[in-house]
Amino acid sequence: MQNQKEIIKRLDLLKSAFESGKIPQLHKHEVHPALDRGSRENYLYYTMTCSLNFQRSSPKTWQSALDTWNDPETQFVFFPERVVCTNIEKLKESLLRHRLALQPNKHVDIWYKISKTFNNEFHSDPRELFKAGNFDTEKVLYIVTTEMKKSFPYLSGPKLSNYFIYILLHYSDLKLKNRNSLSIIPDTHIMQATEVLGILPKEQINPLSVESAWKNLLEDSEWAPVDFHAILWNWSRNNFKPEV
Repeated sequence: MQNQKEIIKRLDLLKSAFESGKIPQLHKHEVHPALDRGSRENYLYYTMTCSLNFQRSSPKTWQSALDTWNDPETQFVFFPERVVCTNIEKLKESLLRHRLALQPNKHVDIWYKISKTFNNEFHSDPRELFKAGNFDTEKVLYIVTTEMKKSFPYLSGPKLSNYFIYILLHYSDLKLKNRNSLSIIPDTHIMQATEVLGILPKEQINPLSVESAWKNLLEDSEWAPVDFHAILWNWSRNNFKPEV
């Protein structure tokens, strides 16, 4: 890692550039139905959609989720108590209709297993997961990534486990303790920005190393790693302009 103080200084400049509009912010692509921010339906919509938002176009994923929600014949897929009582072929057809699922076996299996977990363990309500974790970021992450890892396929990984909590913090009424424990989401743009900033050399870049490096970098600062996700994502999309 380059000089820590120098990197912090560059991050401060990036934050100012983002807030002043020098780093253009792309239109938020997490399209969604008009639901009450604190409702079970809202938590389900965002959590379940996040579970399939990997290795694909994020804007298209969210548009597919909204189309699936708005279709009276497919909206049921967002409700775990209905998913677990549905014939697997009907579930598959419903998830594929608007391309919420792209892989007819793998994606459908992930969706079903996570729905089953919420139905069996959390009364079909993601809010119960956060209650079980005492609304503590570290404990919730431990439940999803370690204690019940096999019950949350893909959502338990280093990217999606942080991503779905990040999304809920923005689009629901969720409030958490120890927010600094929430990692920056190590997607492609964040990993590239991590290299450009000199935090890690290219040969050491991977999701786990990036997550750890950002946690160590900002441990004693006023910022949480997740505070820089949108900034770095848009900076990367803007070809790392302005230079800092």
